[in-house]
Amino acid sequence: MSVTLILGVVALLLAGLMAFVALAIGGSRALGAKITATVFFLLGAGGIIASIIQIVPPGHVSVATLFGAVQQRSYEEGLHVVNPLYVFEDFSVRRTMFDFSGSEQKRGRAGEEIVAVSSDSTPLTIDVGFPLSLNAPSSWRIFQRFGNQYVVASQLVIPAARASVRDAVATFTWRDATTIARDRLAQKIEERFRRLLVQDLEAAGFSPEEALATFTIQPVQLRKILPPSKVLNAVAEKIAAEEDLERQKTLTQIAEEEARRRQNEGRGVRNLFTELPEGFSPSQIREVLSAIADKTRAEAMMKAVETGQVRVIVMNGNQPAVSVDAAE
Repeated sequence: MSVTLILGVVALLLAGLMAFVALAIGGSRALGAKITATVFFLLGAGGIIASIIQIVPPGHVSVATLFGAVQQRSYEEGLHVVNPLYVFEDFSVRRTMFDFSGSEQKRGRAGEEIVAVSSDSTPLTIDVGFPLSLNAPSSWRIFQRFGNQYVVASQLVIPAARASVRDAVATFTWRDATTIARDRLAQKIEERFRRLLVQDLEAAGFSPEEALATFTIQPVQLRKILPPSKVLNAVAEKIAAEEDLERQKTLTQIAEEEARRRQNEGRGVRNLFTELPEGFSPSQIREVLSAIADKTRAEAMMKAVETGQVRVIVMNGNQPAVSVDAAE
């Protein structure tokens, strides 16, 4: 029985009492009692009228009980004329996020991060959120079986969420779960979560149709998946070693290419002198070598100009070209 109804009844009783007093006193002295009786009557009538009106705020639904028995009806947002003896419990039907996170802002909402073991026996720390909303027509059944929304979270939603994460992670290797298979893992968690909720509701007495219509489940928000720090450090060291090995291979290839180039240059010079006519003097041989060196320098300088490494070249007769303005 609501407090408003009790106060209204008490006010009516007081109004009746004051009216009786006014009749008993009679005369002019009864005027005050009549006024008081009228005030109590108005208060009592207002209290009783207020007790038969139930206003449900937006985003909520109310469930009524009569002497402890849950009424098989859900009162959605708006104004309702109800039995004054009903006692109401409000439920939120807005989207609710059940977070499993280690951050200070979210801690205590649904629990700490979930630790699940992958198919290759690696423990993974999972930061995940389960967004869902209660459908208004099913609220009286939920209240009848599980109580208010906080009990629903602790007895129904949270156990199903934890179990769904552990079951889904167990089907992936830790490398897949943390990299290429994150989307598939999130989808599998959601499917498993939905299935567990329906199973738990059916076990509580819901029909399969009622169980499916109780909650609206939205895509799971999989925010973070991390293996132990030792595994992360080992992976980082392995990647660094592989990168260093690739660098060494590249340097070796460059050195081999340079050695082959020099070998080819030496072979070309040797062939050049082999094909020269006999009787060349040392000075003539020196001029040939100087011409080859000039050609090599000229090619290198032209390549530098083409790539923007040199902007101005000073030519001084027969002397080698000199760069006086190098690009930055």
